[in-house]
Amino acid sequence: MTAASLTLFPLLAGPARPARVSAIVSGAVYLELDPMTADDGQFHPGAVVALLDPEAVQLPIGLTLPPEVAHLVPVMVDGAPVSPGTITFGYGAVSMAGIRLPVLRWWNPSVPKQVLPPPAPELLPTALLEELLADAAEPLADGLKLLRAGDTETAFEALLGTGPGLTPAGDDALVGALAALAAWAPRSTAHRVLAEGVAKADGRTTAISAALLRSAVTGHVVPPLIRFVGALSTGDPAAIRPALDEVLPVGASSGAAMAAGAVAQLTCLMQGPRRRRVAIDATGPIGAFGAFTA
Repeated sequence: MTAASLTLFPLLAGPARPARVSAIVSGAVYLELDPMTADDGQFHPGAVVALLDPEAVQLPIGLTLPPEVAHLVPVMVDGAPVSPGTITFGYGAVSMAGIRLPVLRWWNPSVPKQVLPPPAPELLPTALLEELLADAAEPLADGLKLLRAGDTETAFEALLGTGPGLTPAGDDALVGALAALAAWAPRSTAHRVLAEGVAKADGRTTAISAALLRSAVTGHVVPPLIRFVGALSTGDPAAIRPALDEVLPVGASSGAAMAAGAVAQLTCLMQGPRRRRVAIDATGPIGAFGAFTA
């Protein structure tokens, strides 16, 4: 049964349009869709979509295909992608080589917003951050330290596009930071600064990574990272360590960078002179971390 991330609903609900293969990695085929103007004059922006193996991590820009259509999925031959036919998206389905595969199931890649309680300050996982920093390459570690210190704009510039691969480690760290902000400070200055940076990220990182960053700005990330952020809320090592072990295998190094970004951002929110919590707003009590300005 074909399943998809809820973030793809507007794309799949729109008119059918062709997709081209941009990259193929283990468990995923990345496709790019060009922007288009429909017959009714409505503009539809470009998009990046991942066709996923059933066992692959559920990306927020992903669509999981059933095993029985594996023969239709593009593959690499002598270093070049080969597809058995045209791939199109729209009208509720993905079509490959003339075979229509309607999306019948959906998954929600959303980080719970203003629901997760913050850990007590004395339970900050600082040792975990130091452990993650120790394993990070120097440019990534420098960016994470800036993030932890609350210098969000400089941290973004240091991290964006840092590292090799389809999703550079610096971008993965920013995804982790955005997941933490979605959970604990969605209206913060830090979130606004990162969102503004991501809006101008095209051309400064890979198209695939830029798409994942845009999803993270709206609070949509991979499920292991969502569970890790939830575990951090408890401040309980017995919950945090298993969640970390689940997120670390994501990608070649993406999981570690995402975890480090989430912990660095949480540390920033929970310590130092930038910490400010407002208990009441104009409509009554706000969610935990809802009015943080860090």
